[in-house]
Amino acid sequence: LLTYFLQYRSAEKQTCTYCYCTHADYLYIVDMTKSTILAALFVLLLAPYGARPQGVPECSCSPKAFQFFISSLDLDCEKNDIVNNSGISEATTACFIEGGSPPDPPILGIEEEGKTPEELNPDFKVNNITSIIFKEFDKDDNTISETKQNYRGTPLENGNQINLFSISSTLSTMSSLEDQIGRVPYRVEIRLFGYNEEGELISNIIRWSYDMSCGSDPIQTGDTIGRITIGDLIGPWPQFCPNTPAPSPGFSMSHSMLSKASKATTKVNKVYNSRKGDREDGA
Repeated sequence: LLTYFLQYRSAEKQTCTYCYCTHADYLYIVDMTKSTILAALFVLLLAPYGARPQGVPECSCSPKAFQFFISSLDLDCEKNDIVNNSGISEATTACFIEGGSPPDPPILGIEEEGKTPEELNPDFKVNNITSIIFKEFDKDDNTISETKQNYRGTPLENGNQINLFSISSTLSTMSSLEDQIGRVPYRVEIRLFGYNEEGELISNIIRWSYDMSCGSDPIQTGDTIGRITIGDLIGPWPQFCPNTPAPSPGFSMSHSMLSKASKATTKVNKVYNSRKGDREDGA
């Protein structure tokens, strides 16, 4: 700015053999310089520093693996301890009789004219669990992992344990969440199936959504939701969920254990498989 002004003054005063500034010129230059600097600072302040691209979560605090205990088979499906946990935006649980079209989300206590009390309040109590489906979804509600386990030969009863791995266990800490967004779970759905005394197939649908905040503790040991009680957990990656409380160290995870579990029980959908350059990375 100073150089430009001096050149302008030199052209204006062609009788000058050298450039010079009067006191008024100097004050003008100082004022213009201040205005330019302030304008530049204003632009910098308005620009989002370190802003994430649209659609990339702030953090991912899903546990890498879950230990669940079957519980409350002789009760209804309404117990929900995780709904108010930090990091949970929504959590629901309900039961229905298979064979019809369940509400979405399923709701208990719907009154329908002309139905008996038994029809309005069916027997949701079951003796055991014969199968489980564990699914995870991305931000657009596409299925990114699905695990199906059948226990018809040895049904699960109250107190029996199951271990399930999240697709977040395959996240690579050498890459950003943006580069592997197809492995970031936003929502979980668990379905537990069992038969009541009338021989009807009862399904317990459990759903929760993560709010993708940092330092949260969405799933906690000892909580019950529906017919599962949370046991030990393998916590989230610290790189993707800083300042999160340490989970209880109940069971360990090795690379071979993680790889085997991921390949044997997790089916990643076609959208994820088609992502260019994606591959399953170990812990």
